[in-house]
Amino acid sequence: MSLLDIRGVSMTRGRDQVLRDIDLRVEPGRIYGLLGPNGSGKTTLFKSILGANDHTGTIVRAPGLRVGRLIEYPAFYGCLTLRENLELHARYLRCPLREVPGLLAEVGLGDRADLRFSRTSLGMKQRLGIARALLGEPGLVLLDEPTNGLDPIGIRDIRELVRSVQRERGTSMVVSSHNLTEIASLADHLLFMRAGRIIRRMDAHEARGDLEGLYATVLGDAAR
Repeated sequence: MSLLDIRGVSMTRGRDQVLRDIDLRVEPGRIYGLLGPNGSGKTTLFKSILGANDHTGTIVRAPGLRVGRLIEYPAFYGCLTLRENLELHARYLRCPLREVPGLLAEVGLGDRADLRFSRTSLGMKQRLGIARALLGEPGLVLLDEPTNGLDPIGIRDIRELVRSVQRERGTSMVVSSHNLTEIASLADHLLFMRAGRIIRRMDAHEARGDLEGLYATVLGDAAR
């Protein structure tokens, strides 16, 4: 059974159509890469999945499915420690506080738990955002540009973390990016978005032979 079944989802904002007839099925234990330039509709689609947008069409979740998410920049309190921030979100989500130490360790922040959020690097902030997304053991996690703004080492570290989490937990993930090289090395399946549409789908291994040519062909001028 699919975890998520999206059929014919469209959305307008003012006079602009920001999502156009989106169809997508998310299966258990897979990583989906959602690829497209800024403004192509990736974040809007994520917010629609979470119920934050009005749209036409249907989005059906598997019964009891919990969806974790890291959407845009992770928002935490700068005056609180990493542990305190995650505990605060655990209370809000009604998740057991006993999850917090293990999650911090899982994302590589176990030895930084008492560091104030305001004193952390961008990579550490993203790791804490991923930990928050994993609260409550979700069956599906949405990660919106989780490596945005990171240097090459930070990108590699987050990519390896996402792989490790998926491998150990079996959690399905949809990860958005505008970087084909990055997402093709992470995902099982690729979805190319442009102007609010999914314009092509393919297995990631098919894309790895000609990443630059594929990106230019599929996304054209919007990729530049």
